[in-house]
Amino acid sequence: MAKLLAHLFDVTERFGMATRTELLLLQRTMVVVEGVARSLDPNMNMWKTAQPVVETYIKENIGPKAVLKDFTAGLQAISRFGPHLPYLIEKSLRKLLDEEEKTIKKKKYPFFLLGFIIGISFSFLFIILFIFYFL
Repeated sequence: MAKLLAHLFDVTERFGMATRTELLLLQRTMVVVEGVARSLDPNMNMWKTAQPVVETYIKENIGPKAVLKDFTAGLQAISRFGPHLPYLIEKSLRKLLDEEEKTIKKKKYPFFLLGFIIGISFSFLFIILFIFYFL
């Protein structure tokens, strides 16, 4: 562990990087744990001892289940905007109308507005169908 820590500090120094505080605290904790473990058993292999814990952490926080969990949490957050979506779209369109009214002729604007509304509607419909199909 000490060799790994020394190598990490060499790399950060060589490339002029600042070592983050969280990383320093983690490294310090790992060195303390290794020191205590070696005082209890000098032949203890920290990597083999930590392997089940690390594997479980990776499966729970980085694996496909975690990605799916994060994805569903994101969809839930997005779904909270659902009731407010028509207002937000209208507000954006009104702002666009006010800003672009001077540059876009009135004959061309309804077609632009219609295309924009249809595009947003299909996107919203696709998101709803995706949510109900996969969940």
